[in-house]
Formats: sequence, structure tokens, C-alpha cells
Amino acid sequence: MSLRYLDKKSLFAYTGSTGFTFVELLVAMGIGAMVAAGAVMVLSQIFILVPKAENNMLAIRQAQNAGSWIDRDAKNAQFITPTPNLFTVSTATPLVISYVNWNSENTTVTYSVDAAHKLQRQIIVKDKNAVTISSNQIQVADSIASITAQYNQPDINNPRKILTVTIIAQVGSSSETRVFETSPRTY
Repeated sequence: MSLRYLDKKSLFAYTGSTGFTFVELLVAMGIGAMVAAGAVMVLSQIFILVPKAENNMLAIRQAQNAGSWIDRDAKNAQFITPTPNLFTVSTATPLVISYVNWNSENTTVTYSVDAAHKLQRQIIVKDKNAVTISSNQIQVADSIASITAQYNQPDINNPRKILTVTIIAQVGSSSETRVFETSPRTY
């Protein structure tokens, strides 16, 4: 009887032992590999796609900012030069918008893109005696690849001219193209 007890005890010793089987270890390694692969995917999304999205958003903001400034000034315009040809805005060929304020002050706004791809806005205000009252220059937008502008009368039956400005902003590998159409005020 004691022999049987020893046999049963030895059987219980083997079946009640602690530790993992080979299959359990393989399953655990497979789950660990899937978790590691997921972590690598998340990190690659963070380090690759987030900067790309930031560059795209920055390009959109620069194009919108440049367009809103030009649109704002063009709505007040009485004179826009050069006309009516399609031209690229640069330091050599700036976009010049002129108008007279309600108090007879002559305002001239000049937009140009410099060699560093920055859109500069210079505004000069003169009184009715052509004496300069104020003058300042600000950087309106950065990373401007190109700006083309055309000021013409698209419809023969409509005497109103339209300023069409196409702005391309490029930040890194991301670029954004925006087209703004503005009809200056009439008197």
C-alpha cells in the first residue's frame, strides 16, 4: 500500500509542479511580438506622419494668410498694377494696390516675394498734399513658393475687373495652392 502511495505521490509531484510548458511560452512570445509590432507602428506614425501633417498645416496657413492680406487690400483698391497681364509677384515685379481713404489720404500697398520666399507688405500713406504720413513694412507670410496675379475684366458685359491671385506655399515636402478672386470697390 505504501508503494502505491509513493507512486501516486510521485505522479502528483509531476503534475502539480510549477513552470510553463513549451506551448505556453510560444503563445506568450507571439503575443509579445504583436504588442511590440503595434508599439513600433505607433511610434513610426508619431515620428513620420506628425511632422508631415504639421508641414502641410503650416503651408495651408501661410497660403491663407497671404491671400487674406491681399484680398483685404484689393477690396479697397482703385488702382492695381501691373495690369492686365498675368505676372509673378517678386521683388522685381511687385503687386501694387492703391486707393484713397475717406479722408483723402492716398494709400499704396506693395506686395513682393523676396529671395527667402517671404511675402513682404509695404504700406505708404500720404496726405492730400503728397506728404508721407506713415510707412511700414511687415512680413505677411513665409515659405511662399510663388504668387501669380492677374487683373482683368473676365466678362465683356460686366465692367467690373477681378484680381485673381494664385498662391503656392511650400513647407518641406508639403505644398498648398490657393486661388483668391477679388473684385475691388467701385465708385
